[in-house]
Amino acid sequence: MENVAERNSMQDIEVTKENEMDLVQGLLSAADFRTDDEMQTEIQIKRKGKMFFSFKIRPLSEEELLNARRKSVVKMANPNNPKLPPIEKEVKIEEFTAWKIYLATVDRENVWENPAVMNGLERKGFSVLQGIDVINTVLRAGEKDAIDDQIDKLSGFYDSEVTVEDYAKN
Repeated sequence: MENVAERNSMQDIEVTKENEMDLVQGLLSAADFRTDDEMQTEIQIKRKGKMFFSFKIRPLSEEELLNARRKSVVKMANPNNPKLPPIEKEVKIEEFTAWKIYLATVDRENVWENPAVMNGLERKGFSVLQGIDVINTVLRAGEKDAIDDQIDKLSGFYDSEVTVEDYAKN
């Protein structure tokens, strides 16, 4: 009988001030993924062995991903009633990718919003009004796609370390 009681007491986890504080600290630390230097990755743009520039990216939150998607949606009049709000027609993938890169860039003001870069591109004949225009002008499609994959990995897609414990009831 003692073994059964002993096993039952081992299954019950007592909440103490100490393990509650561990939970609180863990939750608060997990929320720091946007500013945690260890979560950042340096991206280097190289072509034919020559390095052109580098920048750092960080993970994106779900809210930031939804914001990027919202900014890249083409809308159309509602076919059921033009007086209703417009509906989504399509998502422009190249815009979505550019917005993800823009939002994930740690120092975007000095990289994509850099006035010297924007002015230089305009002098070369490119229409550059905002940071994503610089991204779409400077980065090739394959480079954007590779950076997008890195952002997804940092943001917890593919190889997220989420574990689930299964408890069997006897």
